[in-house]
Amino acid sequence: MKILFYNVTTTIKHGGIESFCLGLAKNLAISGWDVTVCGGFPINIELPDNLNFLTFPFIPRKKFPDFGSRFRKFMERLSFAYAALPTLKKNRYDFFCIFKPYDLPVALFIKKMNKCKIIFFSGGTEFYPGYGYFVKKLDYFFSCSNFNASQIEKYCNIKPVVLPNGIDTQVFKPLQPDLEIKNSLGIKNEKVIISVCRLVGWKGIQYSIKAVNKAIKEGYNVKYLIIGEGEYRKNLERLVNSLKINNKVIFLGNKSNFELPRYYSIADIAIFPSVADETFGISIAEAMACGIPVISTTVGGIPEVIGDTGFLVPPCDKNAILDKIKLLINNENLRIELGSKGRQRVVQNFSWDIVIKKFWRHLYA
Repeated sequence: MKILFYNVTTTIKHGGIESFCLGLAKNLAISGWDVTVCGGFPINIELPDNLNFLTFPFIPRKKFPDFGSRFRKFMERLSFAYAALPTLKKNRYDFFCIFKPYDLPVALFIKKMNKCKIIFFSGGTEFYPGYGYFVKKLDYFFSCSNFNASQIEKYCNIKPVVLPNGIDTQVFKPLQPDLEIKNSLGIKNEKVIISVCRLVGWKGIQYSIKAVNKAIKEGYNVKYLIIGEGEYRKNLERLVNSLKINNKVIFLGNKSNFELPRYYSIADIAIFPSVADETFGISIAEAMACGIPVISTTVGGIPEVIGDTGFLVPPCDKNAILDKIKLLINNENLRIELGSKGRQRVVQNFSWDIVIKKFWRHLYA
């Protein structure tokens, strides 16, 4: 079977949708499918070498007039489609997969031209006029969580099949502490707290920084590692400066998926303090797969990921985060128990072999 994964951002940035696109493509290729990933150019991330790639130029969204983020995203993807369509019309695929609703018109045009099946993997709620009309014409409609599926059903009275995001549990797994990384960061006896996410306001890192600051003021010996990049980083750095905890909070920038488990290996606690309705939380599941106890929030689809294997607190509540930090620091057995349960939950529900089997079951139902 020939299958195309079409998403402009897959080849230009890190993120949940991008990780899912590459992970699914990679695992289908391993299963024997003829897989091609179509993304934007210039390429800005390290790409796996077992996949075929088509890349095309596009106009970045920031170059369009600011008539709202949806308008800008839609125009960015139209510019990408303009460059990609001549090639895509000539190439024949059995399945054409998209990950953003802005690509629905292009996908349905390709379906009409090439008689292929269209698969939409939803990971959000970027609704717009015509969304309900377009999704009725899909051959397959998947969503990453029950939470997201219910949002879509409420909007257009169509409920997608739930297909959770996949985690590579052979890459994300418990490791012995990486002494090289510990030494390079000057970590000795401190308890290590870690967060991995895009540095945007709705990820809530400002609240975990404030919670860590309060823990430090109460005498807890901790280091806080923040992995990721984004437009909110400067705000977070200013917050750290104002709290005078520069020697306790380390911004590490982006790290590849193959580097992340090394950093998780030296962590005692992982915090994901999202304040918006995150539909899944791939980074949360990756930390769990590495055996790290997790503190996150009650928003969106996060409770579906964590279940009873970690702590869920209200969003924007630095004191609740602090309470769970202190509880985990003071109880090594609890850290070990939750880390083990989290790993088991990911292996049983979100490993790629489980996700691929669910995908096939619905594809050939």
